[in-house]
Amino acid sequence: MKLIRFSIIAAGAVLAGCVSDDATINGGEEFLLPEMQQNTYLSHAKMPQHFGFQVYAVKDGVAMSGEARLHPNHLATAKILKGSVPVIELEGRANRFKLNALIDPSSPSTWMEFGKAQEFEAKFLGVDEVAIPYRGGYNTGGASAYAAVVSQFRIDQLFMENIPLYVRMALNSLGPLARGVKVPNVDMIMGWDMIKTFEYVQFDFDAQAIQFSSSIPYVPHQDLLMTTARIQKQPGFGLAVEGAIFGQSTPILLDFAGAYHFARGDVKVSQTKQVSLGEVVYRKVPTMLLPPNSSPPRAGRLMLEKYIITVCPRLGVVYFERVPM
Repeated sequence: MKLIRFSIIAAGAVLAGCVSDDATINGGEEFLLPEMQQNTYLSHAKMPQHFGFQVYAVKDGVAMSGEARLHPNHLATAKILKGSVPVIELEGRANRFKLNALIDPSSPSTWMEFGKAQEFEAKFLGVDEVAIPYRGGYNTGGASAYAAVVSQFRIDQLFMENIPLYVRMALNSLGPLARGVKVPNVDMIMGWDMIKTFEYVQFDFDAQAIQFSSSIPYVPHQDLLMTTARIQKQPGFGLAVEGAIFGQSTPILLDFAGAYHFARGDVKVSQTKQVSLGEVVYRKVPTMLLPPNSSPPRAGRLMLEKYIITVCPRLGVVYFERVPM
């Protein structure tokens, strides 16, 4: 009975975005901002159009869309700060502005902790001074979140400007969005909405590095290339590629932030006999249970880290390459 209970709890954590190497709340004791204090900050919301974003009507108000601007022809490599958890350091307009960002393409949105958002001078966005709330389906851990923009992030000399994101209205924690990572402390989640603005993002866990290109295309090493998997659109979710479970085609989310092998909600098994990502085939894959019909199946970091994986959003492909000997 205890084993069954554990598997259900763990699977719920995957769906909520909180499976990791450490299940402790990130960054110390969490403090949810009182509504009155939130209203003080949100009352100065700026029009999204000022930053080149679009506003459109939804059933219960307005929403917005838009992308960060990247300086062209820049490449940057960021070292993973500790172990294999894909957390890197970002800088702001000045060197004194630094934060730790978890690179999580499985998250559809980018998130920032309130204290760091204030440090980086994030501006809340709204229409007629009414802030735009987060309306997606991700678990924010009981905290509200609102649309904002940060003027600049930098990875070495690769510059990103006017980055739209959501600020979680709590201090010291990103709640379940931080995937439970305690060390290093996580201040921000770089989600799929931000990652897909790059020409490519490459995960090399063997070298403990993540490479970013603003506009220079990636050319795979043909002698190392294992497969090319097409990116599949999954509304409400992050990065998914064409895959299959025992020959049955299905989109599979790539969850580099999750410290597990595979998760699925269609059947309860301890192992999946065969999982394919493109033409890369995994057999007897340890498997966690997701709540039924709540998420596409997910490939976690323990499946992905044996390859160099290059995500090319503009081409709509993901390359899987062997680590050179």
